[in-house]
Order: sequence, then C-alpha cells, then structure tokens
Amino acid sequence: MEWYTREEAETSEKFGCIPEKRSVEELFEKGIIIVDKPFGPTSNQVSTWLKKELNLKKTGHFGTLDPNATGVLPVGVNSGTRLNPALAKTDKEYIFEAELREKRTEEKIRQTLKGFEGVNKQVPPEKSAVKRQERERDVYETELIETYEQKVLGRVKCESGFYVRVLISQLAEKLSTEADMTELRRTQQGQITENDANTLQDIVDAYHFYKEGDEKPIRKVLHPVEKAVNHLKKIAVKDSAVNAVSNGANLGTSGISKFQDKIKRGETIAITTLKGELVALAEAEMTSEELYDEDGTAAKLKSVHMSPETYPKRWKQ
Repeated sequence: MEWYTREEAETSEKFGCIPEKRSVEELFEKGIIIVDKPFGPTSNQVSTWLKKELNLKKTGHFGTLDPNATGVLPVGVNSGTRLNPALAKTDKEYIFEAELREKRTEEKIRQTLKGFEGVNKQVPPEKSAVKRQERERDVYETELIETYEQKVLGRVKCESGFYVRVLISQLAEKLSTEADMTELRRTQQGQITENDANTLQDIVDAYHFYKEGDEKPIRKVLHPVEKAVNHLKKIAVKDSAVNAVSNGANLGTSGISKFQDKIKRGETIAITTLKGELVALAEAEMTSEELYDEDGTAAKLKSVHMSPETYPKRWKQ
C-alpha cells in the first residue's frame, strides 16, 4: 500500500526501536512464531508444546487448524498473544486434496469449483467448535491444480471461517457424487505465508542454539508482533504523539505524520511509530482522503500494544 504524508516529521533514536532490531529477550516477551503445523496434533496441543519446550509463560495460536490439517499456524508468545483478534480473523488460503467416489472430467470439475467464487452459504461441520447454523462466507479465488483418476487437487482463497471440508462436500454434490477430503494445508493467513513457517523441530533447535549463545537461528523463527498486523492499513504518528496514544488517548489528526491509502471508516487499522513499532489497534474515523487535511479524531482505540514509558510525554490531544 502507498504511503502519504500529512506532516513531515523525524523520529529520535533515543526512544523506541526498529522492530527487527529488538533483542531476543524483548521478542520473547512480545513476539510471534509461525509454525508449520504437522499432521496429528490439535492447534492447542502445538501451542502448549511450544510453551513447555521454550519455557514460556504464555502462548496462544491465531486461528485453529484441524488435527489432520497442516501448514501455517501463527502462535503468539507471552504478551504477543494479545494480537489474536488482529490475525485470527484474516483471509486464508488452502491447498486441498479430495477423492471423488466417481470420476468426473477435469473441465467439469474446474467449472464447478469456479462456481464457488463469491458468497457461499455453509453450515459448519459436526466436529467444529462453533454453533452449527447457516452462515455466509466469501471465496475470493479457486483453482483446480490437477486431477488424477478420482483425486482432485485444488486451491481456495477465502474469508476466515470458511470450511474447506464443507466446500468439498458441496462440490461433490454439484458433481452428483460424494467425496472425502484426504489432505488439507493452510498456505497463507493474512500476509503470512508457508515460506515464513518453521517446523517444530527447527523452532526447538533454534531455541537450544540461543541458550548456547547463538542468536541467529532464533531470529529466523521468532518475529516481532508487527508481523501479525502486516495485513492492516496503517497510520504512522509523530514521536510526540506516541505517549498519548499508548496511554489510551484516541488519535487526533494533529499527531499524524503519514498514512496509507484506501483506509475506510470503521475498519481496523494499526497505529505505528515512524520506526514501524505497533502502538495500538484502532477503528478508523476518517478515510485516507479525509486524513489529508481535515481536523478532528482520526481513529478510536481498540487496544494498546506499547508501554506508555517507551516515548516521552510531549503532546496533548
């Protein structure tokens, strides 16, 4: 997304820190680990196992994967778990394999799968953790990757809360047959992809190297919490505004230095410092167009994620 400047400002090296330059100890206090979840354990089991193996006070995953599913599973570390609402409900991408009871032509399968793009009505499966009532979810993209005999390999990019298992059942129904999901892998969540993910063994190995004095491996698996909000549009505030926002004050336009385009009223945005540090999550009160030159409240806070002592008090709302 493009950045626009409302008022030029500089940031002091005396306060705060570029997220990627934080110490490993700080990252353990507030960070995120991207797990390549293996087949078998539940998402909660993976999170709990990491807590034990890395000697952490608290962990929490951002978006459940079924035990028989693999792939991208972000896990918050200690106070990084507070970012769950920002990442758990983001759009997701899956690769699935299904086996049809009866063979159908590749072109027929492709056309039928394409028909699911748009708004879909679904009832969550029986084993799901949510109430089983019909709801609507968007599918943004579908792709038939290949077919082999009665097996179908496909990709779907969808809104959070969309069940691929239900999609496979509906796909089979439209093809006048039945089907079983044989594999499911989450390849993307928000802007986090499977290229960011690490196996449990790699994560534990990196932790042991860290305990022995080598930080390089752990820095590849332990990320700043800002990674969890990469998908959100952002407003960067002046150093003089950071203290007020981190103390819970709503963001006024006089505190803004830069902002990204396409911000809409009512959507969740990230308020950051000019160094890229996450200060707070907020609800936009103005569009990007209005942020150029209008005065007033730009955003109302939803949650604060920076300690008030990080930047000095120099600005009043």
